[in-house]
Amino acid sequence: MTTKTAEHSGKVVVITGASRGIGLSLAQKFSLDGADVVIMGRNLSTAEDAVKTLAPGGSFALRCDVSVERDTLKMAEVVLERFGKVDALINNAGIFPVKLFEDMTLDDWKGVIDIDLTGTFLATRAIYPIMLKQKKGKIVNVASVAGRVGGFGFTHYSAAKGGVIAFTKALARECASMNIQVNAVAPGIVETETALQSFPAFSLKEQRKQTPAGRLAVGEDLYGTISFLCSEESDFIVGQTISVDGGFTMI
Repeated sequence: MTTKTAEHSGKVVVITGASRGIGLSLAQKFSLDGADVVIMGRNLSTAEDAVKTLAPGGSFALRCDVSVERDTLKMAEVVLERFGKVDALINNAGIFPVKLFEDMTLDDWKGVIDIDLTGTFLATRAIYPIMLKQKKGKIVNVASVAGRVGGFGFTHYSAAKGGVIAFTKALARECASMNIQVNAVAPGIVETETALQSFPAFSLKEQRKQTPAGRLAVGEDLYGTISFLCSEESDFIVGQTISVDGGFTMI
């Protein structure tokens, strides 16, 4: 893989749900920019395969189900033992099964809330004490335009991502004075393998038509904003949710 640059040299970046899709794209970019990346996923072998695609360095894989408290606490323990710090946490893990409300069961609802919202809480709560002790840190939560405008067949997902946006604002108020900045990004549909399998072709075509940029996002589209939010240049940006959606939700 391409040689590292120095933009995030020496930093430790923890990314949940980074074995594939958006998370893997972010991990690859951060590693190229000099960071050591912790790739977290529910399947260890998949996460280990993902690490092999990163730039050479100290990056490694951890099996972690963010909806399970003991997994997140163990994750933080291992990361602290290995690196002694965490510069940035990116809460990316999420699922988005399409289901109409009239067909939705409590298990359907809980499955999404447990990973997309509670998982964000648990991973953050595990890493937060490390950032408090070092008196600095960046937390970036991957929300969604569905959390702002709702999504057809997405009552569970929209509720979870709306919760992530509210969580971002509330936590940011608590910890900004401690030099920990919490922000979020809200992408539209990102053209990942999972998205292409989950959405009907006509739905994706309509989404492209309604997006001023004329296309769906790819993982790399999110990196510039997230990289900035993990840099010192964003120290005065607090509690914001930045849309990266090709103009889909422009006001």
